[in-house]
Amino acid sequence: MSQEPNTTQPIITDIKRIAVCGGSLGRERRSYVRGQVVDVGITDLMKAEGLWDLMTGLFIGDETKITPFLDFSLAPVRKPVLKLEVFDLAGNKIYTSGKIKADEDGFFSCEIRDKLPIGSHDFQVVLEGLDSFRQYSKDLAHLNNTEDSILGKTTIVGKGKLRILPEDYKGMVVTSDIDQTYLATDIHSGKGKFTAVFETPNQKQALPGMPELYREMRIALSNAPLAFISASPHFFRRTMLATIAKDNIQIESLHLKYLEGTIKGVFDKVLGTIFNPIEFLQNGFKPAWSRTKKFLGASYQSLFDQMSYKLSILLYDRIYLPTESKEILLGDNTESDYMIFTLYQIICMGKLTGDELEEYLYKLNFLGRDAITRDAAKKIRLLAEEIQRIHGNINPVKLSIINKTSHGPSESEMREKVKEALPEGMYESAFGAKQAFYGTEGAIGMALILESEGYFTIEQNLAVVAGMIGKVLEGKLVDEGFLLKLFDELTIPKSAEGAKQKLKEGLVSAFKS
Repeated sequence: MSQEPNTTQPIITDIKRIAVCGGSLGRERRSYVRGQVVDVGITDLMKAEGLWDLMTGLFIGDETKITPFLDFSLAPVRKPVLKLEVFDLAGNKIYTSGKIKADEDGFFSCEIRDKLPIGSHDFQVVLEGLDSFRQYSKDLAHLNNTEDSILGKTTIVGKGKLRILPEDYKGMVVTSDIDQTYLATDIHSGKGKFTAVFETPNQKQALPGMPELYREMRIALSNAPLAFISASPHFFRRTMLATIAKDNIQIESLHLKYLEGTIKGVFDKVLGTIFNPIEFLQNGFKPAWSRTKKFLGASYQSLFDQMSYKLSILLYDRIYLPTESKEILLGDNTESDYMIFTLYQIICMGKLTGDELEEYLYKLNFLGRDAITRDAAKKIRLLAEEIQRIHGNINPVKLSIINKTSHGPSESEMREKVKEALPEGMYESAFGAKQAFYGTEGAIGMALILESEGYFTIEQNLAVVAGMIGKVLEGKLVDEGFLLKLFDELTIPKSAEGAKQKLKEGLVSAFKS
């Protein structure tokens, strides 16, 4: 008689407390570290401390099994009290923070104003206690019911990398979107968005040539830092970190959206309205109702939109970058990256400031959506004012490239949408004869534009093409015929035509041989 296979799942026997961070980038005199402290259910095997990678917050072997769905239910630790320690590569401690108090959802942030040595450092997050009686009681109940729990024994809950740039750094910093820029995520259908929550890192597929493009940029731009920004929820973090590592891409930071903050903001606003009706109605019912509809509508949209979130992150990160550092931005045309990247440049140049900026953002309707609340507009204004104070009125963006997918507008349509959404004449005033962004098809188009701007060589373009061959792009196999057709239809500026022709001739010659 054949024996039935054992399909019993390992039993969760304990809780491990971890801090998921994802790295950070700063300059000598100003940097920061952010993260979230959560509780993870573990089996007896997973109690082996040496088998945990505290950089990703994953147990060894889980890099191929983790999914956002598994992390959706992770229990946030209420108000942990933490300490941050930074070490140089020789293991010498170069910084110790004071007490860091996280919020009710375990999110924490530590700004470092001490001057740190230039280079790449390691940091560790140390758990010192709790500032929540409810969390303390929950921990106590678990410890009383569990023999030899590791929960109360863990002090170092997370690790990460902190890269410090020189104050006079004049090199590049690359910031890239993720979905439809790096990953071939189906964000155009409900089924695709639902499926993404259950995908493991091995199931998440990069757009052909993009991992190679990021790797070649690291080489071509003299070890330029790379930051990823995505509007995906924060519980995608461990899966994203494992995916990026699988594709052998080195990054400095990963920003994901904290959705619960938006939901909590709506809840607090509604409660405030209910319990403060006099303030709500002081200017009349109609204006009050109009303001509330605007807030609730924009807040609902912000669960799905990217405008205020990505713009805020770009501006926030700029505060911590050296004044003379230059930026390359990579995004796609499926949402509003091209508008976000244009607005970012306009704000950095000081073309929109103060009350004018705040009112413009609050009234902005892009692609038929009001996605920027009054609070978000005020926050962006404050970030803009801090950037002006630190860096002055300069545009740090040297190149902005948008992946032109079949699910979004053409390059000319993108540009028209941006011009229509900006104050009249603003686009021409800010950029003159230049362009705020270029639209092109995928990794090869991006590589050719990078070569035309003097950043890439033909050899690096060939490395990107080699990474594309044999992959699938929008249901089609990338082979000789696909590539040659792509070259004929490629959207690139005139300055890149020579590089395209040279690369195409080289490929035709290689295919014949």
